[in-house]
Amino acid sequence: MAGNIYTIDRSGTLFYYFQGNRDGSGKVKQELRYGRNLWNKNAQIKIRIPVITKFPALGAPYSGLGNLELSYSYGVTAPKFDHTLELRGAFNTNANNVDNHDTELKGFYTIRWKWNGGALSYKNEYDQSVIVAPNGSWTSYYEGELQVPDVVLQAKDPSLKLSVLYYVRVLFDSSGIVKDAIGATLFGGADDTSFLLTDTWGLGANGLWKYKLEANFTARF
Repeated sequence: MAGNIYTIDRSGTLFYYFQGNRDGSGKVKQELRYGRNLWNKNAQIKIRIPVITKFPALGAPYSGLGNLELSYSYGVTAPKFDHTLELRGAFNTNANNVDNHDTELKGFYTIRWKWNGGALSYKNEYDQSVIVAPNGSWTSYYEGELQVPDVVLQAKDPSLKLSVLYYVRVLFDSSGIVKDAIGATLFGGADDTSFLLTDTWGLGANGLWKYKLEANFTARF
């Protein structure tokens, strides 16, 4: 797979993250993703089904279905440069108040420059609420994700790659706060499977989170 999801006819992903916040609360998200190419290998449709567990700073944890997401993406790859456009809808399907009571539109544009032994990628993301229930809140922000150098760790296994990550989020609300985080990611693959492990830490008083661990496993079939 070598990190290129668009060579897959069908794919299934198991995704997990744990997020620890500065106020002592936490969140676990477990997600099943299913994707399928459309008329060619560049175009793909995907559904994301999340189950979320919240850990309040005080009180007992609680779980429920999160907001389902449906996405369409189109990506083009070349020896030196890749780019992908993705449009995603997130729908107010959550149970037990584990997610925000809103419907969001999300847009992503990812660019990736490649060279012998490494790569640099940058993902642009914009999330915007379009429908908000009375007990929900508005979402509006831009987030950028820089990943570099995607260096190969072992010559005999070129799929095993390590990168440094930097996130920055700008909130378009009355606060106007800028939040960021830094970390590292490890990617590996074999035959029709791949995995991705990511650790990140929030920076400063307005860090995106205190600590976040992400893992996913993808298989094609």
